[in-house]
Amino acid sequence: MPFSRNELEEHINQLIPFKDLATGDRIKLAKTGELITLLPGEKLYSNECKDQILYLVNGKLDLCLQYLPPQLLVSGSADALKPIFSEHEETETYFTVNANCEIWQFSRELFNRLIEKEVLIDERALSHQMSHVESNIYNEIMHSVETGQLKLPSLPEIALRIKKAVEQSEVDIGKISKIVELDPAISIRLIKVANSPLTRGINTIHSMRDVIVRLGLKMTRNLVLSFSVAQLFKTRHAFLKKQMKMFYSHSIEIASICYVLGKHIKNLDADELLLAGLIHDIGVIPVITYIEKTRLELSDEKEIAQLIKSLRVAVGVLVVKSWDLPKEMLNVVTHAEHWYHDSGENLKIEDVIIIAQVYDMLRRKQLSSLPDINNVPAFKKLFSNKHDPAFAMQILDEAREEISEMEKLLGV
Repeated sequence: MPFSRNELEEHINQLIPFKDLATGDRIKLAKTGELITLLPGEKLYSNECKDQILYLVNGKLDLCLQYLPPQLLVSGSADALKPIFSEHEETETYFTVNANCEIWQFSRELFNRLIEKEVLIDERALSHQMSHVESNIYNEIMHSVETGQLKLPSLPEIALRIKKAVEQSEVDIGKISKIVELDPAISIRLIKVANSPLTRGINTIHSMRDVIVRLGLKMTRNLVLSFSVAQLFKTRHAFLKKQMKMFYSHSIEIASICYVLGKHIKNLDADELLLAGLIHDIGVIPVITYIEKTRLELSDEKEIAQLIKSLRVAVGVLVVKSWDLPKEMLNVVTHAEHWYHDSGENLKIEDVIIIAQVYDMLRRKQLSSLPDINNVPAFKKLFSNKHDPAFAMQILDEAREEISEMEKLLGV
C-alpha cells in the first residue's frame, strides 16, 4: 500500500544513512524527495543516477550486482532501508522491476551538504585547540574536499564488494570466495591468518571457501577492510614517507594489541578491534596527501609533524563517515588519545584503543606522556581489581607473542 506524504516523512527517520542527520535536516531532505513509479520490466543502471540516492518504498525489484546472482529487494524489508545503489557502485550494476515499484529519490549533493555541515560542527568541537595556522589549513582541506580538489581516501574495490556481499540478506560463501580471490595479495593474507597460531584449527587449509568458513563472514569482512586500509598508507616525499611509515607502524602495533585483548573480552569482537586500531589515525592520510599535493613548505619538519598530529583527528572523522563505517569507529578516531574519556558503564571499542595506546607508551618507556592509570576509566573497566602500570605491563607482556604474530600478519 502506497505511503502518504506524512508517512514518507516519518519513514525517512529509519533510512540509512539519513537517520544519522539532525531531525531538522531529515525533514528538509524528506520535503525535497521525489517519488517515481516504474513498471515491470523496466531497468535502471547505477551510472544513470549517480546524482541521486534511491530507496524502494513500494514493490519488488531484482538488484543485479557484478559477480553475484540477482538479489530480490522487497519494500518493507531491512535491506530496503539502505540505498538501492551505493555512491561507489560499479557501472554494470542495475536493477530490474518485477512488480510495480515506487522509488523515492533524493539529491546526493543536498545530502552531502547536510552531512558535511554536521561534520563541520563536530570538527569545530574536536579542533578547538588548533593554532591559527592549523585552523586555516584545516579549513583549506575542508574546502578542497568540498570542491573535489582533494579526494578522501577510498576503500579499494575488493573491500567494498566484500562489505556489500556480506551485508546481503542471503549470503553465498562460494560467491564471496570468488570475490576475495580476485585480489591475490589479500587472499594470501587471509590464508595466513586462518592457518596462524591465533586462529588455526587441526588441519592446514588452502581453499578460500574453507578460510571463510573458519574465520566467519564478519571476521573475513573486517580483515579484508583491515588489509585494504593498510594499502592506503603511501606517499612519495621522503620526509612525508617517514611520517606515514611512523603512523602506520603505530597503527599496526595498536591494532595487534587490540586484537589480542579482544580475544579475552566478552561482547567485543577481536577482528572489529583490529580494524579500529588500524583506522584510529586514518586522518593522517588525507592530511599528508594535502601537504604533498599543495607543496607546503617542508623546511621545518618539526612544524609539519605537529601539523599532521593536530589535524589527523578532525580529518579522520571525515574519512570514517565517507566510508559509512559504524558510529563506534567515529568514537575510536575522536577519543583514541582522550585518556580520561568515560564511555559509560560497559567497555567500548574506544576504551580498548585507549588501553592499547597506554600499553604502547609503557612498553616504549614514554613515561612523561603517560596518564595516571588509576584515573583512566578504560583501565578501571578492563582491570577492575588492579590498574597500576606494573600490572598492566604484566598482563599484556604475557600476550606479547600473540601480538608479534598479528604484527607479522599485517605486514610489519
